[in-house]
Amino acid sequence: MRIAIIGCGEIGVLCARRLLDAGHQVTGIRRNVNALPRWLESRTADVTHTDSLGFIQDSCFDFIIYQVAAGGFTEEAYHQAYSQGLANVIQHCDSQKTRLLFVSSTGVYHQNDGEWVDESSETRPSKFNGQIMLAAEKLVTDYGLGCCVRFSGIYGPGRTRLIERVRNGETGEYNDGYTNRIHVEDCAGVLSHLVRFGSTQSLQPVYLASDSLPALRSDVFRFLASELGVDVIGQKADQSGVKSAKNGTAAKRIAGSKQCNNQQLLATGYKLIYPDYRAGYRQVIATLKQ
Repeated sequence: MRIAIIGCGEIGVLCARRLLDAGHQVTGIRRNVNALPRWLESRTADVTHTDSLGFIQDSCFDFIIYQVAAGGFTEEAYHQAYSQGLANVIQHCDSQKTRLLFVSSTGVYHQNDGEWVDESSETRPSKFNGQIMLAAEKLVTDYGLGCCVRFSGIYGPGRTRLIERVRNGETGEYNDGYTNRIHVEDCAGVLSHLVRFGSTQSLQPVYLASDSLPALRSDVFRFLASELGVDVIGQKADQSGVKSAKNGTAAKRIAGSKQCNNQQLLATGYKLIYPDYRAGYRQVIATLKQ
């Protein structure tokens, strides 16, 4: 198959390596192709400028992976990357052939009481990033040959902010809600798997991609501190005066606290490289020590 990865960054390069090893043709597309490895065929393009995307129609791509990163955490930057840019790419796709895999986020969910969410859960995001991502997902599903992959919090080598916070005693006061994460290697693995799976099977409109162990923030902090040989300096936010649900009133709600169910993804045959945060962070810490 001929596959294009638009916005080909760290995860895109890892994904490209897997697809090339499986015998596919892969083109990495981004504004600065000098950042791509020499072994990867590359093409310069800017999704916000439709005249730079004309080659898509001529290249007869079987799959396009759209994983563009916003230029900043602003509404305008998100609009350019996930509304305007995605619409421009879809405009140049062959709607009878080209399948589109869009990298989305669990930010489209609004749940924050620690409940489980999956692909069928209601989505009513209150923040602009989730709202724009959800609108982009609709562009993809309306396209007809599209599939959205909602990644939870991504971590891995080079994404060690949480490790450094624990190591430096900078966890501070925190709300102890549920967190969800996925290792960068599994991000690449999921995308390459769904491309191969989608070549012979029908893809669902949405897949939730997260590891198999949602965890309380305090549990993650304690685990990292143990692995690093340091003490957890921070403490849970003061919730004095707030009765627990066991006492008949709702406990304080933690923003973003939810548990992601990955069973639909696993049912396609994907096997997680790092099935939980403990396995994944051990790998990251070992890499840092090297």
